[in-house]
Amino acid sequence: MHTQAAKVVVVVYIAAISVSAFGNLHGVSSVWPIVAAVALISAGVIALIAAPGDPLPRSTTLALSSIGPVASVLVLWVLPVPMATPLQGWTHGASTTVLCFMCVRGRRVPPWLSLFAMIAIYGAWGAWTGSTFVGEAAKVVIDATPLAMATILSFTLRPTAKAVFTLRTRSERQIEEQSALASAVAERTEQRNRLDRLARPLLTRIASDVPLTVHERISCELLEAHLRDHLRAPALSTPLVDEAALHARRRGVEVIMIDDGGLDEADPTVVDRVRSQVATVLTSAESGAVRVRILPPGRETVASVYVEDSLSRRISIDANGVDTFST
Repeated sequence: MHTQAAKVVVVVYIAAISVSAFGNLHGVSSVWPIVAAVALISAGVIALIAAPGDPLPRSTTLALSSIGPVASVLVLWVLPVPMATPLQGWTHGASTTVLCFMCVRGRRVPPWLSLFAMIAIYGAWGAWTGSTFVGEAAKVVIDATPLAMATILSFTLRPTAKAVFTLRTRSERQIEEQSALASAVAERTEQRNRLDRLARPLLTRIASDVPLTVHERISCELLEAHLRDHLRAPALSTPLVDEAALHARRRGVEVIMIDDGGLDEADPTVVDRVRSQVATVLTSAESGAVRVRILPPGRETVASVYVEDSLSRRISIDANGVDTFST
């Protein structure tokens, strides 16, 4: 009932009741009650498919149950006696459609009370206008047949629909779990291949009986630091930062990077700003130490860069990507 097709049906239905209402104005003493009744039932049909929750909320149920009786009073008040055509009593049929779908949406008793109220209203109108109570009430009593069918159908349709929706939700959850598992497997495979590509040549060299050269020892230290950065600061593990950190360590700068998750939910522009600032600091560092920390989520400052060389200073980057320098 929340699909696009349901919306199309609602539009067609509103057009149908409008034709029934405005195409049978012979002898009507005033048009505005007809307009009000059409607007009232149209609003009810729209609310029927737009209202959230299952079953329908109590307030929506009360409003929809009152539509039929109120619309009947509005229209019967201005109709000729006797009716020029049976279609002038369109309100009870149009309202019964709403009542039937109220049953489908889990409300079974209020629609019957609304139908009984319309029977009483039409019967009272017949007795007051010189017709018979039974004759006019009988025109509405026939609406009990579709309402009874809708009531019975709701006892079979709703459990089936609930089972279908449960299975659909379960299937979607299973697909999500499988997708997450596949992503995790792909990530582990990528990390394993990356580690194999970076570490295997040096591990093979270490496994040999030939002592390592000074250059090879330095390469091992740099690789260990790079792998440590990738594990401890994954948000900063980008080619730009990795390259800057590598060259900084080769110049003798001590580089320590820690990621506590503050960039996980941050705006992409802020993430780019932090990475760019870290890379700039690492590129300009000639000695001393550079310590970078991504702070935990929920703080005003998302990253802190502490530079210790001839002049110690701290660079803080807030959640808006604004830099603050302090010494």
